[in-house]
Amino acid sequence: MSVIRAAELLIGKIKTDYKDDIALVVIMGSYIYGETHSRSDLDMFFVPNTERSYNLGFTFVLDEIGFDYWPISWERLERIANFDERITSIITEGKVLYYSSAADIERYNQIKKKALDTRERKKFIYKASEKFNEVYKVYWELLNAYTISDARKYAIGIIYTITYALALLNGITVKRGRGKLKQEILNMPLVPDGFLELYDTAFTISDIDVFKKAYGQLLQSTEILILREKEKISEKVSFAGALNGFYEEMINLYNKIYHACETRDAVTALFASVELTNEIEQVLKDTGVSSKNLPDLVGAFDPNNLEPLVSTAQNHQVKFVELLTANGVNIRQFTSFDDLKIYLDSL
Repeated sequence: MSVIRAAELLIGKIKTDYKDDIALVVIMGSYIYGETHSRSDLDMFFVPNTERSYNLGFTFVLDEIGFDYWPISWERLERIANFDERITSIITEGKVLYYSSAADIERYNQIKKKALDTRERKKFIYKASEKFNEVYKVYWELLNAYTISDARKYAIGIIYTITYALALLNGITVKRGRGKLKQEILNMPLVPDGFLELYDTAFTISDIDVFKKAYGQLLQSTEILILREKEKISEKVSFAGALNGFYEEMINLYNKIYHACETRDAVTALFASVELTNEIEQVLKDTGVSSKNLPDLVGAFDPNNLEPLVSTAQNHQVKFVELLTANGVNIRQFTSFDDLKIYLDSL
């Protein structure tokens, strides 16, 4: 059976009854690569110009092969071209079989031009990072899988997410997928360490513990690769510019720790210690200055003995002030309300 006949029949119907309703018809996938077999379907979509044209959107089976007259709006095509969905290759690799007007094909070509433009490196790295962050939910499911069947199911979900993130990181669309997906990724410039062996685990290993460990390593190596690329594009920010006025806010978290320890409120003490630690780590990000020499507040927490946390917080506060002043940050402090008034009067 010649599956292209399905597209020809659709185009014939459009020309007869829907000429002003449908902008164009596009085919993609194995047919345009010349790699069809006796069970191959035909991947295609059409772009509606009117609500009426959605009447032609339906699925059907012919000779035991499934077909889909798949409508995709102009608005969704724009999102796909912006790499907001995995399937950008339907635009970059697709072949237009029919278009209604010069305006329609011009609009489509502009969208395709956008999809082919991957020069904005920062955009793709951050998109890759956002997509990669979605993998942890699936990985949690994998860690809690009790059967190899469930493990393989979650592993495929991890593969889809990670390979999409890697394609974004490389600024390259995933074109073929499934059996050809591994080689597509291996052909890209940026590939995480151990990708080949770790990827194959889902298809070759039946030991569930080995399975979980391998995909944990795959996540780790992919995260390292993405972080390395993010570091290359990160713009260093001025330490003083980022931290001016910061200590004046954070001193209240130190006070919360002290008060919580005095009242033996271990819960508040831990909350405040974690918040202060996270706030400092976040504000130092991209300044080139590390917080590694500051004492470990959270590590000093002991719910049954809060005294070590008090002394650690005091030491932490002293060292943080030293860090600030050594890097050009002046802390604004007043000894009385009169001093505050004098300052306000000077503004």
